[in-house]
Amino acid sequence: MKSVALITEYNPFHNGHVYHAESSRNKTNSDVTISIMSGSFTMRGEPAILNKFKRAEMAIQYVDLVVELPLVYAISSGDLFAKGGVQIAEQLQCDALSFGSESGNIEDIKSAIHQIEQLTKDDRYQSMIKEGKSHPRIIAELVQDTHLLKGSNNLLAIEYVKHIMQNNLSIKPVTIQRKDNMYLDPDLNRTTHISSATSIRNAYFNHEENYKLSLPQTSSEILSQSNGLNWEHFFTLLKWTILRSTHEELREIYMMTEGLEYKIKKEIKDSTNFEMFVKRLKSKRYTWTRLQRLLTATLLNIKTVDVINYEPSAIRVLAMSQKGQAYLKSIKDQCPLPIITNVNKQSASYFTNEIKATELYQMISGDTATDFNQPVYIKDLGHNS
Repeated sequence: MKSVALITEYNPFHNGHVYHAESSRNKTNSDVTISIMSGSFTMRGEPAILNKFKRAEMAIQYVDLVVELPLVYAISSGDLFAKGGVQIAEQLQCDALSFGSESGNIEDIKSAIHQIEQLTKDDRYQSMIKEGKSHPRIIAELVQDTHLLKGSNNLLAIEYVKHIMQNNLSIKPVTIQRKDNMYLDPDLNRTTHISSATSIRNAYFNHEENYKLSLPQTSSEILSQSNGLNWEHFFTLLKWTILRSTHEELREIYMMTEGLEYKIKKEIKDSTNFEMFVKRLKSKRYTWTRLQRLLTATLLNIKTVDVINYEPSAIRVLAMSQKGQAYLKSIKDQCPLPIITNVNKQSASYFTNEIKATELYQMISGDTATDFNQPVYIKDLGHNS
């Protein structure tokens, strides 16, 4: 069975994701479409609008298999996010990896990778690294003449292809050009109803019912019947976590650099909401997204030592169709990691971070679903099994 992997967040699953899934299947002539999806928290350092079980149920209407991207990868910047997703795709024996991009051209993406590789050997690059600037920011400053670095999806596409090339993987990279709304467009597309997840979340939290037009029916029903979450729902818990922590404890948190623990302890005291807090922390050196990722790691107590040399020890399946189930059986013996459909006491040690994140998320949302009582959702049966 030929398979194509999609590295996703589905926050929430919308019409653009339907287009991507169907286009990927057709372009690669695949029998099985596999989504490697972020769990409770996302790459932008935000709580997902809905828990991973509901988002997996949305997605499985259009793909054949949904597995969880490990938390360490899901809350990291593009290079580690891409590494984790590609790594899982390789272990699942996927023939192709399909991703959205503003470019829509693999050769352009490969050309950009070559330019970036040359720049990393430049003295200017090394000097800026020593100044504390991030890799993406340096590249954006040094390669200002290329359109490929202006799109969020292009930047992620570069990381996917780079990881495949550097590790000489057999996965074929394929890109689908984004249409209509771009990744961070804040407003709904009222013409084609292919809108960005950002605009859909904005409309949802502003109580604008027209966001439903940008979602397939199942997604619309699940989201409208749920209480979506954002950072403000977690702010009180975040504030308590920071106030109770010592500077020494905060210094151990993943992405806590250059004395940020002092700034965070100072600014949290008089901040009354999450937006106010991040505005007080933001500077030219630290982007909003970078700070959100750091605060996610702080909330979840993810330490630098937890991330260094991290390797997943199992693959968690969240949802599957009967075709997806057949695919798992066909590759089970070739997969180097255990494939887990039901988390129990024996398998829980594989997913320590993911279970912790789910429990914290569900505590705030009030949902009763946990990693232990939510076995894999099987689409064709219409329930968890």
